[in-house]
Amino acid sequence: MLFKNQYTMLKKVNDMSVKTLNAENRAALKEISCYLLYMTWNCYEIERIRKDMIEIAARCELEGRTLREEIGGDTARFLLEMAPDLPRGTPLDYVCIWYPRWYGIFIPLYLLMALLPGSRPLNLMQILVGPFRFMIFLAIWGWFRRKELKIKIRYGCIAQVLWFLLMLAVFWATSFPLSSHIIQQFPGTISGLGATLYELLWVIVCQLWQNFYYNRCAARHPWQEA
Repeated sequence: MLFKNQYTMLKKVNDMSVKTLNAENRAALKEISCYLLYMTWNCYEIERIRKDMIEIAARCELEGRTLREEIGGDTARFLLEMAPDLPRGTPLDYVCIWYPRWYGIFIPLYLLMALLPGSRPLNLMQILVGPFRFMIFLAIWGWFRRKELKIKIRYGCIAQVLWFLLMLAVFWATSFPLSSHIIQQFPGTISGLGATLYELLWVIVCQLWQNFYYNRCAARHPWQEA
């Protein structure tokens, strides 16, 4: 039950419901879901909205219309109008979702390095700052992507691409030079097994926080009918 909570249950239900819609409405819902990630950190709220949009899309199909027609044709503008009413959440909401999902890939990597004969120890500080560097990336990603939607509407796709490149440059400037400087100052080492346990601890803690936090969100704003 470690990886099961109200958020994962709702997401599973939504993923199954989306498959019952036609291709055009599935594409519209995918676009809406991507844009919602720019609007709020709270992934549980995103799934609640997604559930409502799925129900609207299903009704539209029965009436011979599409979801895009229902929301006025412009997905980005529709969501920007919705944005002020969305709970913002915090970057920690992002971390507890994406860290176990993506950063956990380093666990088998470090374990493999530990099992290989003749493997060298890893830099201690590089391992220690890795999770924090990932959090910095998520915070920068979320802020830039929120602004990107408005830039796309106001200035077009070229400005959107330039803004995205600026985001990558800012992330690199605030992350890699800093971590390289820290690594040079602290030349300690850690074994592959130690790095594996460290990453595993981070994944477990983030998952436990996800369970606690999103179950509390569901208690306040339930998605299931009583």
